[in-house]
Amino acid sequence: MIHIEAAGVDALLARAATGTDHVHLVDGGAGREETYDRFVAALAFPEHFGRNLDALMDCLRDVADRHDAPWTLVWRPGHHDAHPGTDAGVLGVLADLDEEYPDLSVVIADR
Repeated sequence: MIHIEAAGVDALLARAATGTDHVHLVDGGAGREETYDRFVAALAFPEHFGRNLDALMDCLRDVADRHDAPWTLVWRPGHHDAHPGTDAGVLGVLADLDEEYPDLSVVIADR
């Protein structure tokens, strides 16, 4: 898992816009429930998403399994939120996902 500053995220998104990188961006949430909402919206999780960390991992695996080339998942915890913070549970899920999928780079955007 990689931690980068906001400017680094902007560079990743610029490369994605030009088609040279495949990047999924998920902005953080003010709490766990809002964070789930953001993942659901950004990654088109199914309606039956269980709204817990195990279900988050399952849905992220589904997203990862659909990729046939290297890709990047960027999580910007606290982005656009009144109370920024990094959810340790979500970080754990992202770290596990990063270890499980060699073609995936998980990037955490630090302020």
